[in-house]
Amino acid sequence: MTLTREALTDVAAIAAAAPHTQVRLGTSHGAAVVIGEHPAGAMCVDGFRRLMAAWVDGCEPQVDSVDFVGGIYETGMLTCGESRLFATRLSAQETAACLRERAGWPDEAHAVVREDLLLDVSVVHVMSDALDADALDAAARDAQAACVVEELCREVAAA
Repeated sequence: MTLTREALTDVAAIAAAAPHTQVRLGTSHGAAVVIGEHPAGAMCVDGFRRLMAAWVDGCEPQVDSVDFVGGIYETGMLTCGESRLFATRLSAQETAACLRERAGWPDEAHAVVREDLLLDVSVVHVMSDALDADALDAAARDAQAACVVEELCREVAAA
């Protein structure tokens, strides 16, 4: 299944927020495009961000898969050790407000919001060195879901 422009924009923002990231994009033609610091790299992460920001409407990306080297990228979230990263269309202030409203947020988990003005998204980095992987996943998925709901509410209110 071909990824959307929005999904690739999220990948570019997450790659920029995750230090020393290398991403492999699998194309619909069977080739792999390497993004990041690597001898076979097609472009740097910042170049990928600029490409996505300048994308022409009406052109669909020909990318079928995303693989973050050293991490797992599923359903819009990068899992890398004791960190979880996801992108949202909310501003940094809107995202922080949304996350502050979460009931039951574990004291051992921390969230850092980084706004990517070029891509018009924010990246949330949820981390903990005290929670086990399942508890950290649950906290990050709850935060991601809260942001998605807030995005949808804002879209409906604007319509």
